[in-house]
Amino acid sequence: MKRFIKTILILVVTVGFVLSYGYWHSITHGSIYIDLKYKASVKEKFLSKIDVSFLDVAGKVLAKGISNKNYHYIELIQPVIGNCHDLVRSGSNKETRKLWYDCYEKQSTWMMTWIKDVSQIVVSHENCSSKKVPIIFSGSNSEWLLWWVPHPHIGGKPYSYFRASIDLEKHDCFK
Repeated sequence: MKRFIKTILILVVTVGFVLSYGYWHSITHGSIYIDLKYKASVKEKFLSKIDVSFLDVAGKVLAKGISNKNYHYIELIQPVIGNCHDLVRSGSNKETRKLWYDCYEKQSTWMMTWIKDVSQIVVSHENCSSKKVPIIFSGSNSEWLLWWVPHPHIGGKPYSYFRASIDLEKHDCFK
C-alpha cells in the first residue's frame, strides 16, 4: 500500500510541476501579431517603411515597431537585439534558425514586460505622422494546460498570444 501511495504522490507532483512550468512559461513569454490597415485614396499608399511607437497612458514610449511592407503587419524592434525578422531575410539554414530562435526567445520575454501597459500608438511615415491613436490588444494564454501533449499540432511551449489591428485613416495623419 505504501508503494501505491508513493507512486500516486510522485505522479501528482510530476503533473503539478509540468502544469506549473507550462503556466509560468505562458505568462512570461508572448507572441504578438499586429495587422496594419491604411484607409486612403487609391493614389496614396504606404509603400515604404512605417514606424510605430507603442505608448502607455502617460505617453511614454514602451516599444517600437516597423512595418513589413509585403504583408502589412508590424515587426517589433527589441532595443538590444533588434528585429528578429532580419535574421530570416538573410536565408534559412541551421545556424540562422538557431539565431532566430534565440532572438525570438529574448523578444518574447521582453514583450511581456510592456504589452499590458500599451494604450495608444503613434504611426510615422513620410506621408503621415499620426496623432496618438488608441489601440486595444486581445490576449490569450489558454494552451498552457495542453503544452506537454506529444502531438504536433498541440505540443510545444505555451505562449501568451496578443493580437491587435491598426486601422489608420487619412484624417488621422498630420502632413
